[in-house]
Amino acid sequence: MKKDTDLHDKAWNLLEEKGLSLNERMVVRSSFVEWSGYKEEYPFIERTHKKGDIEYYHSSHELIRAFMFSTEKEVILANAIYENMNEICGANEFIQIFKYTCRVIGLNCKWG
Repeated sequence: MKKDTDLHDKAWNLLEEKGLSLNERMVVRSSFVEWSGYKEEYPFIERTHKKGDIEYYHSSHELIRAFMFSTEKEVILANAIYENMNEICGANEFIQIFKYTCRVIGLNCKWG
């Protein structure tokens, strides 16, 4: 995330150096977000590819980063659970909550 922040700051400062007003810089930033399609994506999802295909999904949250998920929906659920967990919970508690949630909602996955 630090690399992304540095890149964003560098681009933002470049726009400022070129004399764009705050409003103009916001328009440029918004147009790139809209153009890239990132606006529609869920955050904190990373993909691991093998031979050009997605092999598995995982979260960028440090506590659950090592867990692999078969589908994007699974990692979206994992991120939602993580973001609503008590901060003192660890990886083992997360696994149990995730498995239980999968069973309750009827999600057929390797975790449940």
